[in-house]
Amino acid sequence: MDLPIRKLFDPAALPARDDMGCVEHPDLDRFLTDKDGEGYLDTSALDAAGFDRQFVHLESSDDQAAIDRYFEQGDPDFSGWTPQTPEGGWLLAGMWETEDWGPVAFYVREVAPV
Repeated sequence: MDLPIRKLFDPAALPARDDMGCVEHPDLDRFLTDKDGEGYLDTSALDAAGFDRQFVHLESSDDQAAIDRYFEQGDPDFSGWTPQTPEGGWLLAGMWETEDWGPVAFYVREVAPV
């Protein structure tokens, strides 16, 4: 009997966010690469696996309280921010803080075969 192929980025496998608001889906590990001791997304690997990607930035959200707390008051805790999921089948793959953009939510979705 054939076992079903496990779907990547199953929302049920997404762990809870940590105390600061960060989370990474365990499937994201297969798309990370090491550059100078830092983990980076390998976008070509995501493309090859058939995934589109999109970032949602706290700074561009409509959550003014979370924006003020993080950017104006300097509080690094963004656990209260609930990003708006983009429409069209996007799955949350991670949330983390970036040096350039502050907190981001990273979404993926499977690209329909052509």
